[in-house]
Amino acid sequence: MTASSTARVRCDRPGRYARLLAGRFTHAAHTEWDSGSGRGHMLFTWGHEGEVAMIAGDGVLLLQLECPAEELDQFEAMIGGGLAEIARGTGLEVAWKRTGGQDGTRWVADRDGEPGALG
Repeated sequence: MTASSTARVRCDRPGRYARLLAGRFTHAAHTEWDSGSGRGHMLFTWGHEGEVAMIAGDGVLLLQLECPAEELDQFEAMIGGGLAEIARGTGLEVAWKRTGGQDGTRWVADRDGEPGALG
């Protein structure tokens, strides 16, 4: 069964963060980022199959994740935690919302220390 989760990440340079996030996973996924259109895509096929669409808007990066339901926590952690690590020290927050409005995991690029999970 497939599940989906969405995160709207408020940030000052969404295109830059999306490009860096795509670059972070080139070893594990087929990644694409087009800075002209502000859109990108990551397709994971290394035994854990998942797909992430990325859209950079004005002050927001939209992440749309689809993967097997039993791996949703793992993918949210991998993508959200990875973005929080890239944005270390900025206070950037990745809060996932799952289909049906259920809260997913939350990750923050802590201003005072290491990035990590919240609640």
